[in-house]
Amino acid sequence: MTSDNDMAKTLRDSLGRLDVQRKSLEMEAEAIVSELTAKPENGGEPMGIDTPLVDREGYPRGDIDVYRARDLRNRLAIIRTDNKSLMKQIEGLLVQLAAVKNPGKKEEETKEEASRAAPKPKPKYDPKTGKWVVKNWDGTVAGVEDGEKRTFDNLQGNTDDILTNAASTGQTPSLAATRPPFAKIDQVAPLSPAAEAGLKEGDLVVEFGSIHHDNHENLRALMPVVAVAADAQRAISISLLRRPTFADPQTMLRVELTPKPWPGRGLIGCHIVPYS
Repeated sequence: MTSDNDMAKTLRDSLGRLDVQRKSLEMEAEAIVSELTAKPENGGEPMGIDTPLVDREGYPRGDIDVYRARDLRNRLAIIRTDNKSLMKQIEGLLVQLAAVKNPGKKEEETKEEASRAAPKPKPKYDPKTGKWVVKNWDGTVAGVEDGEKRTFDNLQGNTDDILTNAASTGQTPSLAATRPPFAKIDQVAPLSPAAEAGLKEGDLVVEFGSIHHDNHENLRALMPVVAVAADAQRAISISLLRRPTFADPQTMLRVELTPKPWPGRGLIGCHIVPYS
């Protein structure tokens, strides 16, 4: 039978290997960021981390190595994803090591550490307060008054509950408040129509014109909406969720995006990915 000391040593060895990988990824990321943001020796603008790789006429920039820039950006995205995965593994091992080092620790304390380290569920709409809230480690509701007295998993978020609450408070929430987000803004190019509209990386899209969670067809339905709006020179109303700070719950916003030609690619200048 494996002793606690042997188990602790095994966990420390695993933590050491993961930490070496983490440091290696961070060093590589720093080198990539340094190269992408460094000004060329012959002058001009740097390749940039998320700036357009085309000129005002839509052609690939001639002052940089576009293929090199794309490879570096792709590698940086992979590093960031891998680093997040490593950090989750490290957190899990730290919880295990703490339990092994303290065999007399109460079961509730061990459960608390595991709950804090576990991935958190997505925010829910709270019909009682009209806000989007998050889950505390102990299953209570964060971000609202008396949330510690309520259970996150038992929140009711259907339309009837929301409308009932609206009648009692005198507020009239939009239908978007009852729908889950279906897409995420993954990247916003500077000076693009999306940037002008106020879209930001990380925003969760709840409604994109008439498109929502139930009819987006794996985002294929967005393209015709953009094309029609650009042809008619009119704005698309977008409802989205944004989290101002780490501690705050997500808030619902509405922006107006007008698709149009601009120096970069496409008609809106942002990258949208599925979100579920």
